[in-house]
Amino acid sequence: MGAEAEPTQIRLVCVGDDDVATGSHVRKWMETKPLEDLEIDVQFGVELNSALEILENGETDLLAISASSWYVCKGAPNTMVAATLPRRDENHILVAKDRLDYLDYKSIILVENRLQRRQLRRYRPDFRILDPMAFADMIGREIPAKSGLGLLAWMEDLHATKMITGYVSEMHLFNSAKIDSRRHKLMTDSKENSARFLPSPLNGLTLLISRKGFPASLAEKIGDAESMTAWDCERTILDRIEPDIHDKIGMIVRHRQIPSLLNQAEKEKDLLRSTSLLDSEGDIIGDVSLVEILIEIIGRTGERTMLVEKLVEKEMAPTHARLVMSEWQDMLNLVTKEHEEDIRLGPARPPFLDL
Repeated sequence: MGAEAEPTQIRLVCVGDDDVATGSHVRKWMETKPLEDLEIDVQFGVELNSALEILENGETDLLAISASSWYVCKGAPNTMVAATLPRRDENHILVAKDRLDYLDYKSIILVENRLQRRQLRRYRPDFRILDPMAFADMIGREIPAKSGLGLLAWMEDLHATKMITGYVSEMHLFNSAKIDSRRHKLMTDSKENSARFLPSPLNGLTLLISRKGFPASLAEKIGDAESMTAWDCERTILDRIEPDIHDKIGMIVRHRQIPSLLNQAEKEKDLLRSTSLLDSEGDIIGDVSLVEILIEIIGRTGERTMLVEKLVEKEMAPTHARLVMSEWQDMLNLVTKEHEEDIRLGPARPPFLDL
């Protein structure tokens, strides 16, 4: 596709089956009609290698793929991330009869991802938070799939027969399976309390991949600026974190309006934040919108958390993402370091954070 003129029709190939959210995100994006005079022809359910071949041969203009899949495959030659779709459903959901606060003591909750298991142990230490594979071994029942719709159906059967209290899944799987059960989102910002469930890195992000030379003006029109900021920053951060702890990291990068930040600071009684955003006359300092970077890692039992939080200007967000990782690594080394016996500091002690 030439860069001289913007096309009126775009051919799009969507990578992945119903187990991934890409197809759902693309359909919702098309419903919003990104450009009235742009016709989008979509082919769903294409395998990654085939999609890359189609893109390379010029048989399609864009390839839609989840950010986590593109990050794992490390991209492809002669391609670029042209745009990103609006971030959707980055938070996991709890399928249960009631919200977390009101579930029974020692409820059994099945959770596939390590991050959400630790977050739930932090929130309710009395819960029995189990990996589905471990629970299958306990009850002597074979599990049909390690993830996706097959696992969801298996857990829903256990939930319907009251063998478990609930389970954690993703919104697109829940919607695809058309399950008639109550679900509750594990929110990044809860209106009821200060507890946070940061999503897994890159979760909810869908990328539009093109060959080099895709019109930048068109990419800007169809893409989402906040999601592109999130992709640039979260990818940069992940590159600087050891791969063996990626599944223990909660992270989100997002645009925040200062009035919203002030409301949050008031709710949490965060005087430092509220004063940092206002001048001596009580007026807002600087831009109305900033980029918030949140990264956390939780200990094995959920009792201890290390959280790094930054508010930065939009234009400097990728640079600050690199800088914040220097602070992160220094802090992580300190909290995971064993303390040897010392005459002044006392007897030997285990690390503050057990990963």
